[in-house]
Amino acid sequence: MPFDKEDVTALAFKIYKESDSIEKSIWRLAELCVTLNNNIINGYDIKPLETDNLVVLIRPDVNGKLIKPEEDEIRKVAEIIYYESPSKSQLDWFIAEKTLLLRELEDIIQNNKK
Repeated sequence: MPFDKEDVTALAFKIYKESDSIEKSIWRLAELCVTLNNNIINGYDIKPLETDNLVVLIRPDVNGKLIKPEEDEIRKVAEIIYYESPSKSQLDWFIAEKTLLLRELEDIIQNNKK
């Protein structure tokens, strides 16, 4: 089911209340982005600190479950995010957005197993 701005806002507030450190939030966002990148066509067009209205195109080699990222991939994206110096509120927002997008992707994958 597609999500909207209110869904992102509600989840971002919940994430904010968890009071994670900046470093943990950056890692979380990087992990979400790399997971998305690994599972959709042209996934690396998804920028960690930008809002994306995406039509998700699942890669043909994704069959029944998400392709999980390697730790080195996550670390590289986390470093990029870190050096952009996002605020905690930005991180919370984009974590929420990417989390909802990943949930939507997981639902699509589960409903379309070969």
